Amino acid sequence: MGEHRGAGGVRGVSKGPLIVLVLVALLVAVVFGWFQLRERIDKQADQAAGMCVEGESVLHVTAEPDIAPVVETLAQKFSDTDPVIRDRCVRVEVASAQARAVVGALNADSGEQWDDSVGPRPNLWIPGGSSALTELEQPDVVAGEPHSIAVTPIVLAVPRVVAAALSAEPTGWQDLPALQSTPTSLEDRGLPGWGSLRLALPIGPDSAPTGMAVQAVAAAVAGAPTGPVTPEQLDTASVRTAVATLSRNAPVLEPSDITTSDSLTGMIEHAEDADATVHAVPATEQQIYRTLHDDEFARVDTFLPSGATPVADYPAAILTGSDETQSRAAAQLVEFLGTPDNAQLFADAGFRVPGTTLPTDTPLEFPDLGTPLVPADRPTATDLEHIVTSPIEDRATTILLDESQSMADQEGADTRLGNTTAALAAQIEKTPDTSSLGLWEYSQDLGEDAPYLATVSTGPLGENDRRQALTEALDAAEPATGSWTYSSLAAAYQTAVDNYVPGRTNSILLITDGVDDQEGSTRAELLSAIAEASDESTPVQIDVITIGENQTASTFGAVAERTGGTVRNVDSSDGPALTEAITEFSS
Repeated sequence: MGEHRGAGGVRGVSKGPLIVLVLVALLVAVVFGWFQLRERIDKQADQAAGMCVEGESVLHVTAEPDIAPVVETLAQKFSDTDPVIRDRCVRVEVASAQARAVVGALNADSGEQWDDSVGPRPNLWIPGGSSALTELEQPDVVAGEPHSIAVTPIVLAVPRVVAAALSAEPTGWQDLPALQSTPTSLEDRGLPGWGSLRLALPIGPDSAPTGMAVQAVAAAVAGAPTGPVTPEQLDTASVRTAVATLSRNAPVLEPSDITTSDSLTGMIEHAEDADATVHAVPATEQQIYRTLHDDEFARVDTFLPSGATPVADYPAAILTGSDETQSRAAAQLVEFLGTPDNAQLFADAGFRVPGTTLPTDTPLEFPDLGTPLVPADRPTATDLEHIVTSPIEDRATTILLDESQSMADQEGADTRLGNTTAALAAQIEKTPDTSSLGLWEYSQDLGEDAPYLATVSTGPLGENDRRQALTEALDAAEPATGSWTYSSLAAAYQTAVDNYVPGRTNSILLITDGVDDQEGSTRAELLSAIAEASDESTPVQIDVITIGENQTASTFGAVAERTGGTVRNVDSSDGPALTEAITEFSS
């Protein structure tokens, strides 16, 4: 018989389903944990970014003083957005410095030593004008193409009555030299007792408006509608005459390096005085708007001469030497400055920015800018500035030119005489019309009863076609025979003393290459003749240029010393030395 399992036995349970349930539970836990971990990692990454795991990066900005306050305000606004670039928190610091000082520091910067007097070396530099960038000696200092963040025109700050008088008839930049030099120019415009324009030309640290105003004058006189003034135009007599006239007749300012700001303040204080030292100051429109207060608006106005308009354009230049974070931060800040709301802050301060609204809290008019003036290159601008700071002096000079046989000697591509007359003609071409020049030629028997010939009488170049007469005489000059220098010099000196021109330097410019070979002529006789003709009330100096070796150099030295002149020796007529000496003695 078969056996059955007893009633008290235990039935077995299968383990398979339990194992599956455990595995499912573990899998759910793992997946849940993974999502939790990933969320935590993401949060930690976000927190790490917000905490700037790579630390802080300071963006150094240096801006022109007149625009620096607005830049500083917006830089703080930018910093308040907590910008993070390449895991670094970015903070912006703004320093204020004149472009001239920053240019000097950048040009002197060797990469190891920086002039801290202008603040930290900037990663972003905002000078007053693009012309400042052309002064940098190393072109790779600037990274990329600078972007203008605002502009303001260079205008004249003048009393309101002067502005009305200048506006009553067409007045361009080219008219300023005549308004400056004519004693009654404002009286002729209907302002009795006001005299001339009395346009100040400050040359202090903030004098960029002076330089740009002078460029506008030069461009207008040269007939360059929009500029820039070229070296060839600057070398013309008309341009040099205009700029020198403007400078020579400018009011004398104290101190000599007074700033534009102080000049402007002084003019405003005396705006209602017809006999004031200064009636006009070149400045930016924004500077004038910022300076005027309350009742001053009723006394002072701006005047913009017709012609191309000089402007300050405030380029934002990112400088090399910055790290990647600073370069990116600088680019972001420049973009931030140009957003509509931020750009309006520049306009509220008196700057011009497209798409913004100009201030309405002033009676000042903001005229249309017209065509901007293209700035001159740095060498040309420097030459113009030199004329302003050291204007060509009006002289009365008689050139005494040696045409002896030795002047036919070949030097370079031409003869000594050919090289000399070419250098003289070039100088005459660019000498102002108001300077007086004349020409005596000498050899042995050039005149009827004398070794010399008074070819062109000494007088202003702008009168009686004298410039053309001098040029034609020099072109026709030819070597002759002997060199009767002493008697010719004595006669020329006596004539210059007899025809002394008050108020300017009177001189004889002797150019010679040889010794005196007139029989019986002596050094003692020459010195005696000079002493006899000399008169303290009509001083005439004798300047001498000797070409090559000259055995009578000591005699010429004695003559120059006794009359207050100078002797220059050049080894050859072929080269810049002769040109430089002629320029020195005729300007």
